[in-house]
Amino acid sequence: MSLLKEFLSQVGEGYLLIDKEGRVVFGNDFLLKRRLLRENFEGKPYYECVNNLTVVSCLAEALSEKKDKVCNFDHEEREYTLYAFTGSELTVVRFSDITELRRYERSRREFVANVSHELKTPIAVLKSLLETLYEEEDREEKKVFLEKALKRVEDMRRLVEDLLILTKLESGEERIKREDVDLRLLVEEVFDLLEPQAKERNISLINSVDKGLKVKGDWDKLFLLLKNLVDNAIKYNKEGGKVEVKAKRENQYVQLQVQDTGIGIPKEHIPFIFERFYRVDPSRSRNLGGTGLGLSIVKHIALSHGGKIEVQSKEGVGSIFSVFLPLE
Repeated sequence: MSLLKEFLSQVGEGYLLIDKEGRVVFGNDFLLKRRLLRENFEGKPYYECVNNLTVVSCLAEALSEKKDKVCNFDHEEREYTLYAFTGSELTVVRFSDITELRRYERSRREFVANVSHELKTPIAVLKSLLETLYEEEDREEKKVFLEKALKRVEDMRRLVEDLLILTKLESGEERIKREDVDLRLLVEEVFDLLEPQAKERNISLINSVDKGLKVKGDWDKLFLLLKNLVDNAIKYNKEGGKVEVKAKRENQYVQLQVQDTGIGIPKEHIPFIFERFYRVDPSRSRNLGGTGLGLSIVKHIALSHGGKIEVQSKEGVGSIFSVFLPLE
């Protein structure tokens, strides 16, 4: 124990050791200097020694339920993450100062949001000018170049829109409305929008969601979530394939599935596909007009509803994206 205490005294994070009776047996200088822990703490109950009510509450839950716990809290204008690891004889509590990381994340989001806002107007003006030139141009060889330019401008517009949506979702600024969302009707609207795209590649769209199945959520956000998933299922499908959307109740959740008969995702790429700008096949994605943000937006919409997303995929067979949304 003495060797452990000596080691924990030298690290650049806060460490607190609590015995099975709830008494503090060790706290390092990190905690004392930041006034997270009171002086003369040894042998006293943790709730008398810790200077933050959120921490006390978190530790009480971890110790009473005998399970590991993670929570974030503020203390004297600093932000921390607490990790409580419970054992039979000893609970080890680690405190990490995440203030600078949070500031960096906020700065990054603000930068992306500001740049995206600034780009919206010039892109709209450029698109309008190109459309005017295209309408007035009689020579076909020039129209071909103008069409290419218009396509690139439209790609830029979609990228800026997706960046703005993602930034708002990540920051929590995008308010989530809670209303009854009929999932079958939602799928029908998404299919109506994407049917021309599916017909071009002879892909069947199948709505297998039961009538009357509802969740509490934001219609517009869930529409965007499903549109991105079905759009991908069409783009990365095989000629003459199918896309099927299913839904079923599972405990306190509704599991919404988008299943395709497409090219599948290599196993090594699956852990990364929800990261922004990650592409399994960059050249194919660019040719299909993707921004690289669709699945990241899907993940954040699911999280903002208190849900999650999972994926199963096999190369050459297809993929199943499962979104779990709380019933209430």
